[in-house]
Amino acid sequence: TVVLRLCVAFNVDVKNSLTFSGPVEDLFGYTVQQYENEEGKWVLIGSPLVGQPKNRTGDVYKCPVGRGEALPCVKLDLPVNTSIPNVTEVKENMTFGATLVTNPKGGFLACGPLYAYRCGHLHYTTGICSDVSPSFQVVNSIAPVQECGTQLDIVIVLDGSNSIYWDSVTAFLNNLLARAGLTPRQTGVGRPRSSAAVTQSSPLSVWSQTEHFLRNSNNTGEKAAAKTMTALGIDTARKEAFMEARGARRGVKKVMVIVTDGESHDNHRLPQVIQDCEGDGIQRFSIAVGTGPCGDGTLS
Repeated sequence: TVVLRLCVAFNVDVKNSLTFSGPVEDLFGYTVQQYENEEGKWVLIGSPLVGQPKNRTGDVYKCPVGRGEALPCVKLDLPVNTSIPNVTEVKENMTFGATLVTNPKGGFLACGPLYAYRCGHLHYTTGICSDVSPSFQVVNSIAPVQECGTQLDIVIVLDGSNSIYWDSVTAFLNNLLARAGLTPRQTGVGRPRSSAAVTQSSPLSVWSQTEHFLRNSNNTGEKAAAKTMTALGIDTARKEAFMEARGARRGVKKVMVIVTDGESHDNHRLPQVIQDCEGDGIQRFSIAVGTGPCGDGTLS
């Protein structure tokens, strides 16, 4: 028994061919799809490197067919309207139009495989697809993005004794918080002082925005103390700074950063204070302040 496969033949019209041209450097023609809507027939052409030389987002062109005259292709500017809310997007080299698929029910799907979003200083490349309606409007943007990081309540305990090089401490804090890219939604920041008499500067709710903290860190306005009571400062921060009444958020991870020169006058209390912090689920980081070779304060 011989089974013959059904073959469908077709002809290519070489006499009445249409030519669509675009920038070679933009990879014009990387993807091609025939398309039809209420306005007529089109050829969709992907151009993944549109935006030379730096902002190469890519895009899709619609090229009219059967209009009786040669009409130019029109760039749809789809990347502008292809967006995921509540993330910091990286579209510079997303190669939009590298994937192009028509929908039998109308419209088409265009994708940029190198779309990314940023969390802090890290980039996560997920790709993105745009669901485009028959009238060339973006209906929906699809990308597997996740919320950046875990929310934190950060309390910074600062050594306020007279052995501290305060200018270096302030410069370090400014750099730390600016580079961390903290946002009001992610982090609250409080600033108790650690000295002979602990001064509770401000609650977490006040420093819900990093820029407010940076402005205030340069205006301490408090006299230096003769002793460094590190354990007292940590214990006070544990008991008071992380209270909900002072802006701490229920269920949010607690972080304490201690900035000191290490010359603690109540170090006999530190083991118990640290144990109490462990019991309250407070993660701690310590930053040592020393004296540089030129006599200036340095941080390590």
